[in-house]
Amino acid sequence: MTNAACPTCGKVPLSNITIHNTALRKQTFTLSPILPTCNICNSEVEVKGNTQGIQILLLNGTCGAGKSTTAEKLVKNHDYMAIDGDCVMQVVQHKIGIQPPNNAPEIVAEIATQVDILSAFTRKIVITAVIEPKDIQKYIDIFQNKGVDYRHVLLKPTYETAVQRTKTRTCHTSITPEEWVRHFYDRLVFEDAEIFDNTGLTVEESALQIEA
Repeated sequence: MTNAACPTCGKVPLSNITIHNTALRKQTFTLSPILPTCNICNSEVEVKGNTQGIQILLLNGTCGAGKSTTAEKLVKNHDYMAIDGDCVMQVVQHKIGIQPPNNAPEIVAEIATQVDILSAFTRKIVITAVIEPKDIQKYIDIFQNKGVDYRHVLLKPTYETAVQRTKTRTCHTSITPEEWVRHFYDRLVFEDAEIFDNTGLTVEESALQIEA
């Protein structure tokens, strides 16, 4: 059962809701912050769908691994809706006035909320985030509690490829310092993640192989 409640208009159909708030987006890619609003009065709306059996693809990886660009392709060509880590931070900053650190409780809680929201509109969700081993159980707990089917895929191109991508990508206005690429590249080691080396692959080839 799906619930959509506007503080001004009361219950509203999903057709009267705008899911994304593009005004909050700071990046140039097409993925946008999820902040549902009522098309009638423009109030923020609470939406909660049925998460049982939802398919979640968690794309993890260092800066430059290709998480957001792969998610864009999955949204465009493979019927996914996306929760992007950078966009989540923008929503949280909008709600509480400050930007918390990566994987802070507010970030984890917001991703859980956005899973609820998107489950009202789709059965396939891709989440892009940089999640270190010490934090991964927080997300697994969310998925298990919501009864979703999930895959944890670690995008891991060669280190040199990741560094080069941060220098040439256009989704951010500044170049990510190489020290951050190295920081996460060395720390993202998991026992249960699917390792996917997308070195030399196009974005569509990556999406197709991950989907296969």
